[in-house]
Amino acid sequence: MQIDCIQCFGKAIIHSRKKLDTKVSQLYCSCKNPECGHTFVMDLTFSHSLSLSASQSKYMIMDLFRSLPESDRRELLAQA
Repeated sequence: MQIDCIQCFGKAIIHSRKKLDTKVSQLYCSCKNPECGHTFVMDLTFSHSLSLSASQSKYMIMDLFRSLPESDRRELLAQA
């Protein structure tokens, strides 16, 4: 992952990461341009999913299945 320096707009290196949450991290960076040398912290955050994880889909289906009345469950299993 490339980070742009906000001072000179050159490329910066991520030296370390501090995980604040499962969806938020702070990236400790320094500019690779020797004439700049800016060091800074940027936040990296999760925004949203474009598609569900396959493992999440399985659990979602199981939760829906469990919420059905017993007769509907039997009907679905008979059709499978």
